[in-house]
Amino acid sequence: MEHSDKPADDALLREASDWKLRLDEAPRDPALRRACADWRARDERHENAWRRVSEAWALIGDLPVQRQRWPGHGEAPVRHRRWPRGAALALAACLLLALMPAAWRYWQADYRTGVGQTLAVTLSDGSAVVLGADSALAEAFSDGERRVRLLRGEAFFEVAADPRPFLVVADEVRARDIGTAFSVREGDGSYGVGVSHGEVAVSYRGGRARHLLPGDQWALDRASGAARVQRSAPDRVAVWRQGRLFVQDRTLADLADTLERHARGYILIADGALAARRVTGSYDLTDVDAALAAMVQPHGGRVLRITPLLRIVL
Repeated sequence: MEHSDKPADDALLREASDWKLRLDEAPRDPALRRACADWRARDERHENAWRRVSEAWALIGDLPVQRQRWPGHGEAPVRHRRWPRGAALALAACLLLALMPAAWRYWQADYRTGVGQTLAVTLSDGSAVVLGADSALAEAFSDGERRVRLLRGEAFFEVAADPRPFLVVADEVRARDIGTAFSVREGDGSYGVGVSHGEVAVSYRGGRARHLLPGDQWALDRASGAARVQRSAPDRVAVWRQGRLFVQDRTLADLADTLERHARGYILIADGALAARRVTGSYDLTDVDAALAAMVQPHGGRVLRITPLLRIVL
């Protein structure tokens, strides 16, 4: 999707959505179709808003949205919901996708958090862990090794002194502590390891380990397998513990997954090119809507709330 030099603002996106809903209610009304065509032709920004909304509708299909019955003379608008078969199937699929990972985490995790929650725990060796939002962790200590599995999300570890090595496993990533405080992140699009102090040896798929020092932020893209290390101040590691999100060169698609762990609902990015745009910055996790808007606006994107649980980035 190419973005116009005059991007649609939120008000125009809402107006285009309104036209879309009215036409959906009365698809054979010629007067309504002409009025919509006139509105689109009136301004380049109108047509741009219409195109973005149409692409979002195509992406989400028949997800239920707020409908309005247009009143007769003297009547007040009456809002209701229409639940076509496609909407019911879409909702069922969303519920299934939401419940399956939750059930899987329930059975495997020793510690877990819900959306928007964090949890401070002490492992059996005395190591302190802060578990991030919508995350899950399993402890698997033995006589020869202290192993924990990050099943989802992210966690910050302050490792207690112990002769046994301390290893965090996140899918195909291994982060081995060498006297350290560090964070590990496992997401749909990427992995991340950041070192607050000490040293960590991180490896992927059994490859050669890379040693990270304080301030090092290691990230690996799951699609390409490409890894990179960036430097930052050590106190910026895992700032989500203070309700902030510090981002270095991550894609919007990857960040959408992170934000979904801090606010209920789903974030869909209608434009693949926009989803691949990379972001650097610091954002307030206590206001996910504002954070998402701040991430996409420099790239010409806008956030449209379809339902309280669905955000579309256009």
